[in-house]
Amino acid sequence: MFEYFAQSDAVDVIWYSDDIAYISGLMISPGALRKYFFPWLKKIGDLAKEYNKPFIYHSDGNLFKVMEDIINSGVDALHPIEPQAMDITGVKKRYGDKLSLIGHVDVDLLSRGTKEEIREKVKSNIEKAGYNGGYCVGSGNSIPDYVKFENYVAMLEAAREFGR
Repeated sequence: MFEYFAQSDAVDVIWYSDDIAYISGLMISPGALRKYFFPWLKKIGDLAKEYNKPFIYHSDGNLFKVMEDIINSGVDALHPIEPQAMDITGVKKRYGDKLSLIGHVDVDLLSRGTKEEIREKVKSNIEKAGYNGGYCVGSGNSIPDYVKFENYVAMLEAAREFGR
């Protein structure tokens, strides 16, 4: 499947999603991930590089214990930098020269927050992680159907306003 995607002119980016962590830490040991998971992630990363396509990886949770493994697998960008699990300032400081960061706007905020709260969160994220590039505004997870449409639009509008 990934060989097909990598070779396809209709595909510009390779995106792989497989959660390996909770807010509190990894689901299984780093050793098990290194033995069973990261070799496969690297195969996908190698395909992306071979066909000159950016490789985005999605996993929720606290990934600090395996961040170097993620980078060494050829990942170019990481989503969602889950707000409850990893502080975007720390992630940017430690890995911002090796990874682009996507996300960090909490889904709960998008669901129940005000447009002004969302605007301030986007502004804060851009200030903390947008310097020198390498940050893309986005949600702290996938967008479920209960997210208020007007709040999603507020996130996009704030990204346009503060991302310049």
